[in-house]
Amino acid sequence: MTSELYDKLPERTKRIGKLVANRMPHLEFALWDLAEFMHTFHNVRRNVVFVECEKIAHDEVKRLLASNAEFRECIVYSGERKPKAVNEEWASAKGGEIRDIIVIIARSDFMETNLVDESNLHVPGMERRLVDLMAYAMRGYLPITVEEALAAWTWFVKEGKLNISFLQRYATRRYLGWLLSVF
Repeated sequence: MTSELYDKLPERTKRIGKLVANRMPHLEFALWDLAEFMHTFHNVRRNVVFVECEKIAHDEVKRLLASNAEFRECIVYSGERKPKAVNEEWASAKGGEIRDIIVIIARSDFMETNLVDESNLHVPGMERRLVDLMAYAMRGYLPITVEEALAAWTWFVKEGKLNISFLQRYATRRYLGWLLSVF
């Protein structure tokens, strides 16, 4: 299962994960993106890559990704409360197309994620990604509206491939349990 989740990630996202994993081998971090959700969105055109790391290494991961030449055309968002663009001025001044957005978020809970090949890289399951997507959209952490996040929820719930009890438990821990009552 773990390799299936990792294999679904785009190559660009995997390169971000490998860079962080190689530079910080003792850091626990989770990696996911919106590639699997793109077909459910109406107005989101750029992929958003989430790097969830331990709080102690948050600043170092931000510096690593914002200064890496391979990811210079990406906008890196980071912050304790509400993530802000770290390198937007540089990316805008470059004049090229901004391809992806990287959001670095401090997190301490990696218990319910899938470990990739005995490394320090975790990939969350679909239920956790859906709940986190909605939580980030509702709190204004992302350039994604709540309506877009709700469209993703609706599509995946209709597909019937979700573990609803896990979704409910995780949503309750993220203070979104009320949302499942609506469904």
